[in-house]
Amino acid sequence: MKLEFSIKEGRKRIKLDFGKKVESKKRYLSELVKDKVILDLENAKKLLEKRDLIIYEVFNLWKFDEFAEKFFSKFNIMLDITLLKHGTFSLKKGGEAFCTYGHAHEKNVGEAYQVLKNDCFLLLSNSKNFNSYLIKLEEGCSFFIHPNFIHRLISGRKDCVVLNFVPSDAGHDYGVVKNKGFPFHVFYDENGKVHFKENENYCARLVLVEKVDKFDVLSFAEKEPEKLKKILRTPKDIYRLTKKYL
Repeated sequence: MKLEFSIKEGRKRIKLDFGKKVESKKRYLSELVKDKVILDLENAKKLLEKRDLIIYEVFNLWKFDEFAEKFFSKFNIMLDITLLKHGTFSLKKGGEAFCTYGHAHEKNVGEAYQVLKNDCFLLLSNSKNFNSYLIKLEEGCSFFIHPNFIHRLISGRKDCVVLNFVPSDAGHDYGVVKNKGFPFHVFYDENGKVHFKENENYCARLVLVEKVDKFDVLSFAEKEPEKLKKILRTPKDIYRLTKKYL
């Protein structure tokens, strides 16, 4: 299956070429600071004083890509692309890693992510006890997200591109993160080494999952779309696929 866009990676940044003008939902540094969904607000505010930045963009493929439009029409599953920038919320070398806002689902349905370019982290936090899992996703890896988990993407070593499949009625609950952040946040030190900081708003544990099996959700969607639809709408099926990691 070929989606109708290309990934162009320069020395520092990635650009997505859709062959036509398309709209995206841009999430700026100012919004993440205002809603207090990051941990190191002091340094983030200093960065914001210099300039506002686009931290990530979301492109709704199901609105303009031929395959994604047909897939949405037939199976009520939306395909989106997230372009998450590489960087830290700081003017200094090192700091808290760029991340998406994060959300939970309003309905009891799951989601699937597939990393198309470079690597990133997926942070999952149980919505009841807030115990968390930080999963490293390399290029070509996929992961199914159980509806019990609040989730966000976190920047890796470079800009990354992530494809997601989610039922159209899933809903996005951002309130579970607003003014609180996540139980754990990812930081890079001056040498680029990853470390974690616990958010005092929570009391939870963190498990690091350093490697997951490669699985091509995009090909699976093309070959067995009904099965993918069933998995995303059946939490016990998602648990079966992810229980060895969580």
